[in-house]
Parts: sequence; C-alpha cells; structure tokens
Amino acid sequence: MAKILSQEEIDALLSSVSESTVTNTEQAQKQKVTVYDFKHPNLISKEQMRLLEAIHENLCRNFSVFLSAQLRMIVEMNLLAIDQIMYSEFVMSIAPPSCLYVCNVDTPASHFVLELSPQLAIFVVERLFGGPGSPVTNIRPISVIEQKVMTRVINKFLEELAKSWELVTQFKADIQRYESNPEFVQIVPSSEPVVVVSMEVKIHGHATLLNISYPYMWVSSIISSPEVQEKILYGSTEATENEQKIIQESLMQTPTVINVRLGKSRISIKDFLDLQVGDVIQLEDRTDKLLPVYINNKHAFNGVVGLRKNHYAVRIESIEEGGEKNE
Repeated sequence: MAKILSQEEIDALLSSVSESTVTNTEQAQKQKVTVYDFKHPNLISKEQMRLLEAIHENLCRNFSVFLSAQLRMIVEMNLLAIDQIMYSEFVMSIAPPSCLYVCNVDTPASHFVLELSPQLAIFVVERLFGGPGSPVTNIRPISVIEQKVMTRVINKFLEELAKSWELVTQFKADIQRYESNPEFVQIVPSSEPVVVVSMEVKIHGHATLLNISYPYMWVSSIISSPEVQEKILYGSTEATENEQKIIQESLMQTPTVINVRLGKSRISIKDFLDLQVGDVIQLEDRTDKLLPVYINNKHAFNGVVGLRKNHYAVRIESIEEGGEKNE
C-alpha cells in the first residue's frame, strides 16, 4: 500500500526544491562571461593605448592652434577614439567623394592614410582665400587648385604629427598622393588590422571628422620595442629635444641676483661698539685686486667696479672656475 505523505513532509520537499533553485540561480549570476571577438582581437594593451592617446591628444592641441591662426577663428580639435579594425572595414566606412592622403613614413618605412571630409577642406580653402567660411552643404570632390592649397595645410599636420610621435620615435612623413575614392587606396591587404585614430574638428559649432589609419604592424614595431616598453613601465628617463628646449627657454627667463664684494675686514667687538658716523674701516683687499662677482651667492666672475650713467657698474675681467659660495 502506497504511503501517504503528511503535510509537513510535503512542505519539506517543496522547501528543498526552492532552495536548490535559488542556489543554482546565484551560481549562474556569479559566473562572469567575457565576450571575445576573434575577428577583432585586442592587439594593443591598455598601457600602449594610453600612450597612443597621449601622442594624438598632443597633436590635437598643436594643430588646433595652427588652424585657429590660419583661419582667424577658434578651432577646437579633440581625440574621439582609437580603434583596431580590419583595413577593409576602414575602407567601407568611407563614403566617396572624400579627401584621402596616402602618406609615407621613413622610419620604419611604411604608409598610412589621412582621411578628412571634403566639407572641411572646402571650408579651410575658402577661409584661407579670405572668404566668410559659410557651412558647406554640397558634397563634391575638391578641385586641383583646392588640392594644391590643402597640401600646405596637410604638410603642417604631418609636421605636428611627427613632433607628437617624438615621445617614442623620430620619423619624417610626407604626402605620396591624393585620392578621392577609397577603393583606389590600398596600403595593406584587406584582411590586415589597422589602428584608426578618429579626431573631431569643430568650427563655429560645426563638427567634422579627421581620421588616421596606421598599419598595425607599423604601430606594433614602434610601441613594442624595448625602449618604448621601458618608457611605458617606468616613464621617460631622458627629456626629449622639445622638452629640453622648453626647459632651456624657461631657465633663460629666470631672474638671478648679482653681488659684488668690495672687501672684508676683521675688527674686535670693542671697536665695533665704538663705531661712529665718519669712522673709516680699512679693508684687507687692495685697490688693484679684482673684485669677486657672485651669481646667486656663488663666485662666478672677477671684475672691476666703476660708474656708468650715474650708476655703479662692474666690468667682468675673468671667469672663476669652481667658485665657492658666498656665506
């Protein structure tokens, strides 16, 4: 005969099933699933990405100053994103007509693509020729004359780009050719990854994009070198040429204190207490001896004291090497 369960046994069974369900749900919530795209792997580490961001943020600051001066209006330029995509995806994202500059890099030898909208190029050319710079609504390929005018602007951009990269390497970039159709631009195979740097150029509230497409192999050869890795981990131990120039210019403007000591003498406390107005104190230094000149309390020169335009002056006669401080 089948056993009939009591109400307490039924409640115990339902309670155990409920607890098991809650436990399984909590375990499922604790498990974190990380999505990994094998088609778009993260080839650049976070530290290397921060280095690239610092390079191109510096580029945005410097080039926006140049554009503001040339166009005679405020130009804002900001770094939007740095992405790792396939070169075919970069080409497909560009809608013709566009302004594409294929640029050469000498060290290490490679190419990269600079892409900007025709609206920005037409606006810049109009302002350079003294026009009002009205917003461009009609998208068209830029003319040959406009290409020649934009060449000077792009060359300045490449110059600032090379200066920004001096943080990790030195190279020279120049324009190889201009294209308006992205299908005619092939710097790497379509399946090769590229690093795309997207920047926003904002003029009078109108924003346009400016993109740089670097081959990943070129970027990797630079940021993966032992010297750059050491800078990423421990910071730069040696100032760059630009940093040295800035420091030198700052030091040149630093004021210094110059003192000329006429001489010294020793007197007793009694003589010091008996000093009166009109008393003469004889110094130990002779009149034919050069007087020490102190720069910030350090003996740096020797000279002769005289008068110039009703002011005392000193003429430097010799340089004191290894001079002591003036206590």
